Amino acid sequence: MPRKKRSERLAEVSVKPAPKPVVPGVVAQRVIGCFCPICGRTIQQFRAIKAGYVTVDQLRYFESIDWDPSKPFGISFAAGGRGSLQDWTYISPEDAPELFEAVKKRFLDALREWETKGWIKPEELP
Repeated sequence: MPRKKRSERLAEVSVKPAPKPVVPGVVAQRVIGCFCPICGRTIQQFRAIKAGYVTVDQLRYFESIDWDPSKPFGISFAAGGRGSLQDWTYISPEDAPELFEAVKKRFLDALREWETKGWIKPEELP
């Protein structure tokens, strides 16, 4: 049998239609999250409470945060190699003025954005 040309081989290839997209059924409860107006990260509605590797309960995320008026502005640390961190210290706005100004600007922009969208009223602002 003589060897076939490329065009003859391609003519023999049958193209199968693409499979129809599968719409998965809902398997679990829908997860709801919100965007942090300052950093843009997604924060989920619930925070898992774990015992080892097992989730034993859930708390509402924002209700589980303790607000401490003496809380520092941030932290500073150095990499110690192999995933370890060393030299942890707390910092104040005076220790990182550029970072403080950037966070402050974004925070005020977020308040203005929420006011523009009608999510908060001017009288709610301090």
